[in-house]
Amino acid sequence: MKKIGLIVLTVLLVLTLLGCGAQPAAGGQETSAAASETETLAAEETSAAPQTGGAKIGVSFDSLVSPFWVANLDAMEEASQAAGMELVTVMAEGDATKQNQQIENLIAQGVDAIVCGPKDSGAIVSSVKKCKDAGIPMIMDNRSVTGDVLPDVQVVADNKTMATDVLDTFAEIARKEGKSYKAILLIGSLSDENAVLRKQGHDEAIAANSDVYDIVAEVPTDWNLDTALKGLQNALQANPDIDLIISPSDYLWPPIRSSLEQTGRWAKIGEENHVAVVSFDGDEVGMQYMKDGYSEANAAQDAVLEGQMCIEWAQKLLNGETPEENILYDPGKIITFENFEEVGPTIYSYGLLK
Repeated sequence: MKKIGLIVLTVLLVLTLLGCGAQPAAGGQETSAAASETETLAAEETSAAPQTGGAKIGVSFDSLVSPFWVANLDAMEEASQAAGMELVTVMAEGDATKQNQQIENLIAQGVDAIVCGPKDSGAIVSSVKKCKDAGIPMIMDNRSVTGDVLPDVQVVADNKTMATDVLDTFAEIARKEGKSYKAILLIGSLSDENAVLRKQGHDEAIAANSDVYDIVAEVPTDWNLDTALKGLQNALQANPDIDLIISPSDYLWPPIRSSLEQTGRWAKIGEENHVAVVSFDGDEVGMQYMKDGYSEANAAQDAVLEGQMCIEWAQKLLNGETPEENILYDPGKIITFENFEEVGPTIYSYGLLK
């Protein structure tokens, strides 16, 4: 009996072990199937996710002489690092032909996309066509171009609207103070689309506020400081009673100051012989002169926002997205001597002020 009982117990033990062994096997098959399904879903999600990590973005600038471009490039570098992308940067040093050649080199290097701040809005069109032919997305930075073939995206300040707004804002201040002005209007290079749009915006505001603005002279500068200085000297000599200078860029502050000092008109707001200045850009020179009391108003671009937008759209284009509109606008900010304490700290150049 003991032997029979031992045999029965042994059989029961074997059956129990076989039953327990079957469960992990079945469970293993289910787990394997679930894992396979999970891996498939993960693969699908990965294929749909942005594939911009490791991408090379060519950046072609005219130069870095302007604080705007320095802040703009810094913003792009930070944004590209966060996205795991590499920037390959070249500078044309004010030479439109050199810029086109450098872009050809970037294409030959096999960059995945190109961001361009063009020296000349017309000359750069040939590079736009070459990028199209090579299938490389191109983003125009801060300066737009026109023509039969356009870049994939153009990120620019709303130049015309900002130029209108800054003169409209200053006109409101003038009316509150019961003032009107005899003004000199400076004009940037008309080969630069930004300068053209700023001129259009200034003209519209001047026409709409004819009770405030009397333009006694227009001075072409071609974005050349010597040309601007000579033109201002002649305009001031012919019109010694002017009391306002309208500038399309803070870049032109050196000839503005020099010509006013030569005629004894470099004075702060409220001082005798003060000549009001309304400018554009929001760089540290323009902001410093506003902080110090020499400038009344400025249409400030957002260099950081524009740089971030360029990298954001490089990512989107590489992932097959397209914008609803070809031109995307930085709305900018209007800063005046009245709102400086509030708005000043939001301007990209504020941290450089003394």
